[in-house]
Amino acid sequence: MRVVMDMIYDVAHFVFYFLFKPLFRFKVVGEENVPKEGPVIIACNHASNLDPVIVGVAMWRRVNFMAKEELFTTPAVSFFLRSWRSFPISRERLDKTMLKTILGKLKDGEALGVFPEGTRGDGDNFLPVKPGIGMIVSMSRAPVIPVYIKGSYLTLAKAHKKLRFVPIKIVFGGPVDFSGVAGGKGTERYQAIADEVMSAIAKLKEQYR
Repeated sequence: MRVVMDMIYDVAHFVFYFLFKPLFRFKVVGEENVPKEGPVIIACNHASNLDPVIVGVAMWRRVNFMAKEELFTTPAVSFFLRSWRSFPISRERLDKTMLKTILGKLKDGEALGVFPEGTRGDGDNFLPVKPGIGMIVSMSRAPVIPVYIKGSYLTLAKAHKKLRFVPIKIVFGGPVDFSGVAGGKGTERYQAIADEVMSAIAKLKEQYR
């Protein structure tokens, strides 16, 4: 089953990539910063339901995404999400079973896509980041690549039901440096790590504004 799903992912990736180029004037910067193999966390800002597709299309490496569990209630949508390597997660809590699944994917050397804000923003201002990504980083020790997605809010925003074709740029930064994160334990440290990740994404935003 996994082989079949990977084939569907690869075909969808190929099709989406060549559609995105003319429709969204799709531009990718810094993809070389993504390790070609081994565990890695791809941390992105979030402004559109299209963001997981955008990030996946921009990378020539399969990436797993966490998606809110409510999206998996419709069979057709659930099939697409799972074929795009997405798996359901609660936005309210990160229980032991889900954490085990997440850490297991990283332990197996896979790429994990994460939206630290937890939900979609307004495309301009970032939302307060939650400590969940800090826990994942701390427990997995996987490198974190910050990613800034520019323009996705205008393609499929909360306020708009129809897809709009506007320019999209996605920027992959270098690995986040956590050397400046102070000590501490538990939630305090997780939040500090999460803040550092979001700060790295914000720097990319300023650089490519």
